[in-house]
Amino acid sequence: MATAKATTTRTPDATTVHAKASTKTAAVDAGAVIDLDRVRKPFYAYVGVADLAVEKLRNLPEFYAHGVNTAQAQVQQARGSVKTLPVTVREQLTSLPSKASSTYAELVKRGQKLVTTVRNNPNTKLAVKQAKTARTQAKAATTSVRRSASSAEKAAEETASEVG
Repeated sequence: MATAKATTTRTPDATTVHAKASTKTAAVDAGAVIDLDRVRKPFYAYVGVADLAVEKLRNLPEFYAHGVNTAQAQVQQARGSVKTLPVTVREQLTSLPSKASSTYAELVKRGQKLVTTVRNNPNTKLAVKQAKTARTQAKAATTSVRRSASSAEKAAEETASEVG
């Protein structure tokens, strides 16, 4: 039968997990380093996208009104630029990868800023403190109930042995 023991070391930038597994015949010591900044980037990008979507939805009525007004002017301009369209499309396609990369980086920064703002909010800190207190109280209650149940079981056994 195999047994395993894992220890975790946390630093601001990474978490190191050391696992020791052993069987009756062999022992294995494996260490893994998790780069927390790398793990958090997609989360921050996700939060940044959500924040950007909310901002864009707020501006949607103004954008729509402006779009209707400029659409007619663009139609006239587009008739003149049909000849240069293939060159324009080719230029846009070659710039897409760098534009996507910079957009992703901006979304990561935006999400990180929002998460930091929420994390530093006094109400958030109060909620975290209350949650920790509740967790501590729940652990204490569990221990108390377990000890009471154990005492009650011992008392019942002693009573049963006295009666029987």
